[in-house]
Amino acid sequence: MKENEVITSKCKNCGSELWYNPKQGCLTCKYCDSNYFLPQQNDDAVLVRQYDDSFHPNKLNRTLNAYQCNNCGNKYYMTSEGVSKKCPNCGSSSCSLVEDAGLCADGIIPFKISKDQAAKKFAEYLKGKVSVPRALKKSAKNQELMGVYIPVWNFTFNISGTYSATATSLQKDSDGSFYSVPKPVFGEKYKRIKSHDHSASNAQDDIFLELFDENDYAGLIPYVPEYTYGYRVESIDKNIHDYYYKITKDAEAELEKEMKQSVLKKYKEVSDVSVEAMVDDVFFNFAYVPVYVNAFTHKNKLYKTFISGTTGKVIGKSPITAGRIFKTLAEAVAVLGIVGLLIYLFCR
Repeated sequence: MKENEVITSKCKNCGSELWYNPKQGCLTCKYCDSNYFLPQQNDDAVLVRQYDDSFHPNKLNRTLNAYQCNNCGNKYYMTSEGVSKKCPNCGSSSCSLVEDAGLCADGIIPFKISKDQAAKKFAEYLKGKVSVPRALKKSAKNQELMGVYIPVWNFTFNISGTYSATATSLQKDSDGSFYSVPKPVFGEKYKRIKSHDHSASNAQDDIFLELFDENDYAGLIPYVPEYTYGYRVESIDKNIHDYYYKITKDAEAELEKEMKQSVLKKYKEVSDVSVEAMVDDVFFNFAYVPVYVNAFTHKNKLYKTFISGTTGKVIGKSPITAGRIFKTLAEAVAVLGIVGLLIYLFCR
């Protein structure tokens, strides 16, 4: 393995496909196991951007082949030509190569655990679930997982607010009786909102984001295509500006609600309450996060399980099979019956 040599998607020794090997942190040939160092990182690469309404993902050179699923219509990208083209959304193998330059993110969190390690985590996750179909447990045993890079936006921003109101305070006159006096009150509140994540792919909802935290984002590096060799890359097809508008308006509304409640709780009688919040200093990461996906169809319904490609944490929903529940209960009852019989015989 030579440092600083030019990397392609083909092995220089045998011409076979290369894939990113999480265990070795390098590119490995699928046929002869030759290893290659990855390119050096660009220190000037953008990892954090300040938001502006003119931003659009930059189109890079076509480094990934684009595929479209003939079953669900999902579009995804990958480099390897000799591996399964299963769709990371529905698991279908019926996919077609399409012409598309694609959009790429600024950064990437590389896979740290291998497919076999993820499969073990998946099997452990299913082990305690007695009601899931056998076929799902078999798929875990057979490592029917797909390594996928999913694009996400990770936002941080400041939000500040001011409030004003007329409060009623009670004062005592010379004869000891109380009377009401209007009093103007003012105040402000400030927050720093961190890690407001969202999937940039229509194929995946936000459930997988629970797998990642600030420790994972600390491993964010500038995007280079070599880290995607052997994996699928979900397309970037959501509008970042629509999402920015939603999260900032929601944050402003929440802060205004908090300020209003604070005023009403502090003073017994309040009128003419006015609150206003504003977002500024918005920054975001635009990156790929590594996920192993199991797409399992049961009774024409799709169930997806996500395994973190950095820690092995598992999240998702599994189908429940009534027959398995009844069988497990019957087995438990049978065991209890045998135990009861043995106790009876020994205690006679």
